[in-house]
Amino acid sequence: MKKVKEILITIGIGLLCTLFISMMRGIFDKSTEQEVFHVLCDAFFIVGVVITGIGLLIICSNEGAFDMIVYGTTMFINWFRRKNERKYETYYDYVVAKSEKKTGFSSFLISGIFFLLMSLLMLMLYYK
Repeated sequence: MKKVKEILITIGIGLLCTLFISMMRGIFDKSTEQEVFHVLCDAFFIVGVVITGIGLLIICSNEGAFDMIVYGTTMFINWFRRKNERKYETYYDYVVAKSEKKTGFSSFLISGIFFLLMSLLMLMLYYK
């Protein structure tokens, strides 16, 4: 049930973004169906690519692609603080602690694929 709620929230936010992009492109000023489908195809595609990209970045982060950068930046910032308290003594401690806390990505991928499929549907209606 929690996953369904996450997916619905992500789709809701995506629909709001799609509406905003469509309004920015002047969807209500278009006179033909073909122009409306063109705007909707673009709006769904933009939102779909962004949401899918976020999901793919979360997958990369879960697998440790950015661990060294985050750890190094944190150590560099801690170097300038008055209290030089380290949360993790070594890089290995950081990686072990991070591997225990993984972020869910399925809601982003499912929602992103939904928007990409909607974009494909609008494209098919555009060419019909």
